[in-house]
Amino acid sequence: MAVCNARVFILSFLTAVIFHRSLANVAAEGSTSEESPHRRFEYKYSFKGPHLSQSDGSIPFWIHSGNAIPSADQVRITPSLRSQRGSVWTKNKVSFEHWEAEVTFRVSGRGRMGADGLALWFTSEQGLDGPVYGAADTWNGIGVFFDSFDNDGKKNNPAILVVGNNGNLVYDHQNDGNTQALGTCLRDFRNKPYPIRAKITYYRKTLTVFINNGFTPDKEDYEFCTKVENMIIPTEGFFGISAATGGLADDHDVLSFLLFRLTEPGQQPPSVDSEIPKEQKDKYQEEFQNFQQELDKKKEEFQKEHPNVQGEPS
Repeated sequence: MAVCNARVFILSFLTAVIFHRSLANVAAEGSTSEESPHRRFEYKYSFKGPHLSQSDGSIPFWIHSGNAIPSADQVRITPSLRSQRGSVWTKNKVSFEHWEAEVTFRVSGRGRMGADGLALWFTSEQGLDGPVYGAADTWNGIGVFFDSFDNDGKKNNPAILVVGNNGNLVYDHQNDGNTQALGTCLRDFRNKPYPIRAKITYYRKTLTVFINNGFTPDKEDYEFCTKVENMIIPTEGFFGISAATGGLADDHDVLSFLLFRLTEPGQQPPSVDSEIPKEQKDKYQEEFQNFQQELDKKKEEFQKEHPNVQGEPS
């Protein structure tokens, strides 16, 4: 009898092992069937402190307009004054089929309510100035809006909206864009203890927005906001960030904008050198040499002023 029970136990044990191994193989196959895309940082379409702006106030590879104020560690798109508009845009067009943008920003003000809001853009042309969060209306592309002010009085702000446009749509301010939004979520992004982080991914014609709500220092603590599938955007365009104030006002500060090219698994992204025209390469080389000369000059001045300090200044 004991031998019979032992055989039954062994058979049951082996059956369980085989069953669990089968489940593990199925799970492994499922996880590898949907591989993540390759991700490459694109510095020519990005900015970040602590050396964000140059001595003349410009941002490398970007232009700023309106009331935008670049500094070493951030760009103040608008100060907390009434009726302000500002924006920053990439100088050169982007032609990536898939991409991911990570934006870190603060929206802060003294009042219980703020205005008007901040917008992230990918459009066929630079919308340097206009009535839609400081940028041009009837754009061709997409805008991701961080809307602070409740224009329609429905108490559904602050909110995040994704609005597409083919160049003919006039933005519906009175209804806070809700009649035109392709995706939206309610998030309070004002006056948070830590900067807000937004991750916007465009991959295989799907736009996804994730938000870090500013309550934690964990930079990777993202939560899902909204997704828009079957979204067609221009094959080439400019990235931009804009903001505006109205009767109420907030500081709209952008600490960083980081762009990544996404490449489908099995495909190799083109080399960086092959993407830069010779004229731009020569220009960048000249700018680097000028920067190096200026740095050497400052080092010499520092050594003369501080002869007792050993080594190079930090």
